[in-house]
Amino acid sequence: MRSTDKLWIKTILAAAVALGVFSVLALTGATPAASAASKPSAAPSASAATNASAAQAGSRKPVFVIYYLWWSADHWRDRLGTNYPHTSASAPLPASLDAQGCGARSAYPGNKLTDVPGPGGYHQDAATIERDVRLAAATGVKGFAVNWNGSGTSGQTVDSNVYNRRLQWVFDAVHKINAEGTPFKVMLNYKASAKKLSTATIKGDLSYFSGRYGADRALDHSYSNRPEMVWAGSWKYTPAELAAVAKDVRSKLFLIGDEKPSTWNASRAAQLDGASYYWSSQDPWGNPQSFGQMRKLADAVHAGTNPDGRRKTWLAPFTPGYNAQLLYGTSTCVPRRDGQTMHQLFRGNKVTNPDGWTFISWNEISEGSYIVPLTRYGQKYTNELKTVITNNG
Repeated sequence: MRSTDKLWIKTILAAAVALGVFSVLALTGATPAASAASKPSAAPSASAATNASAAQAGSRKPVFVIYYLWWSADHWRDRLGTNYPHTSASAPLPASLDAQGCGARSAYPGNKLTDVPGPGGYHQDAATIERDVRLAAATGVKGFAVNWNGSGTSGQTVDSNVYNRRLQWVFDAVHKINAEGTPFKVMLNYKASAKKLSTATIKGDLSYFSGRYGADRALDHSYSNRPEMVWAGSWKYTPAELAAVAKDVRSKLFLIGDEKPSTWNASRAAQLDGASYYWSSQDPWGNPQSFGQMRKLADAVHAGTNPDGRRKTWLAPFTPGYNAQLLYGTSTCVPRRDGQTMHQLFRGNKVTNPDGWTFISWNEISEGSYIVPLTRYGQKYTNELKTVITNNG
């Protein structure tokens, strides 16, 4: 090929490249200078991309959703009252809410709820519990923090009461989906808040729990080789009562308290392996200083060490919102804001550097902090929780 022909071909190719560049710039609206400035010097390697992905995943901390065991036909009737049309096929909403999701007004005297199940109902038999476990696992949560107490004796059995049966059904459901390859765990959330229990009752229940389930593969071990439990309402118990229980069970269970900024101190910390805070009505909009209050508690918890030398565990809370206006007859309400409250609380409480999260809740329907799909919201807030976990906020 002649040199003049080579020169002519190079010229045509250069023009084609230039035309292609300017065509792309014209389509994108970019200028040559902007394009050059934004273009990376080199594409990231596969290993760099993998490391970045791993770092992002590593920044996520486990989310445990508090799961209650009390929903039966009798409990629904008690909460809805005798004036609600329980036999109606349409199952009307029992109350109205304002545009913010507050301002609850009951449609039936004696009713304390703002929502009801759909046609399939919501009675916590084995099938319902398995359905809950499967849906929760699909959101990406680590597991359920199951709110349970028993009959208060170490000799109780699965058939001693309905709570014990439902607790077993939770374990059965987790075993089933784990066998299918779906990861999900159980953490105990010991039910000792609404009614203060004797230390003998607590020790009896925890002896039964650790004896029956202590080695169960469904239990979570994110923080200890001992099964982890949150003592709901621990802030109501004296340091002496904490010590009496801790002496009996701490060698068998990783004991996480449910404390407040005003209750956490050295004498209580000595009996606990960590702390959480059941602040179901934390309001990111009306009380933005709550994030600083939460940070102060978390720092105090993290400042302590356990007998093994590791710092104490801190589990931060977040919720979808809160509305117990009909239950307690108060004006307190934290609007859901179409999911933004959940995101805002998660992002705000990140400043506490949590070791994990407790989400309040799956099915605290009476206090309006639930996400279980019912008539009013359907799966909107289970989907929103999945978005929070996926995006780490």
